[in-house]
Amino acid sequence: MLDRQTLFMIVLGLSILNGIFSPFLKIAIPISAALMPELFPRTLEWVLLWSSVLLSSATLLFSGVPAALFERLIARRSEGTASMWIWLAGAALLCVPALAGMRLPG
Repeated sequence: MLDRQTLFMIVLGLSILNGIFSPFLKIAIPISAALMPELFPRTLEWVLLWSSVLLSSATLLFSGVPAALFERLIARRSEGTASMWIWLAGAALLCVPALAGMRLPG
């Protein structure tokens, strides 16, 4: 069985994967260009980087909501891994469009 830290690393990896390959990157580009701090130049590379960070953070946040609700309403013990499995399932569901859009060589 996987422990909580390993499951969290898998959730982080899925969130990063979704941030890079998400089809919603086209929507996040103008948002991140408007929200980008003036410290960074508004080049394509920086806008793509911050768009990916925005989508990765959103995936991590929104996939954690069902796990937090489960832990708050149902589970009374916080040391179990059930909420981490729910978080992983939420992240995997949010990554489905990104995984479907990936082109594998061959």
